[in-house]
Amino acid sequence: MRIVDMPEFRDKSKVLSFDQNTIVADAVDAMAQKNYGAVLVTKSGKLAGVFTERDLLRRVSAGRMDIKKIKLKEVMSTDIKTAKENDKIADSLRRMNQGRFRHLPVLDDKGNVTGMLSQGDFVALTLTDALHLTGITARAEVEKGNSTPFSMIFAMVIYTLGLLFVISAIGFWGTGGP
Repeated sequence: MRIVDMPEFRDKSKVLSFDQNTIVADAVDAMAQKNYGAVLVTKSGKLAGVFTERDLLRRVSAGRMDIKKIKLKEVMSTDIKTAKENDKIADSLRRMNQGRFRHLPVLDDKGNVTGMLSQGDFVALTLTDALHLTGITARAEVEKGNSTPFSMIFAMVIYTLGLLFVISAIGFWGTGGP
């Protein structure tokens, strides 16, 4: 399954973004109003960074900065990992997990932002979706002659355990964990 196939990607409204010279207070107000954990930051209309709740805590609050004076470009995350609409969901989630980031801007083939996904969007994929996805993948592998019934069952078990681990990890982080 690809990102573009996710209902969470298709159903999202316009991505919240601000120019890099926007005052942090304005971005924080919009994030609070819409209950967003991150916003995209642009420079001349192109993606320049991401400003997240973590940036607010670690850079702004910990640095005792005045949110009414500091600009997003001074505190945003600039080492941005992105995905393409046709990237595989499992690959994208793995990158987020390994990179320890929670928000993933999604770009089209021209480099324009078409959406942003959070780890919560990936968790929204139900076990039924995961099993369905595993079944489709397994069938494709069998048709190619690359798989045995044992390897298909093993893959389904591993995928399900991985999904359950992600769900429990998100729950852990949501309760004040690291």
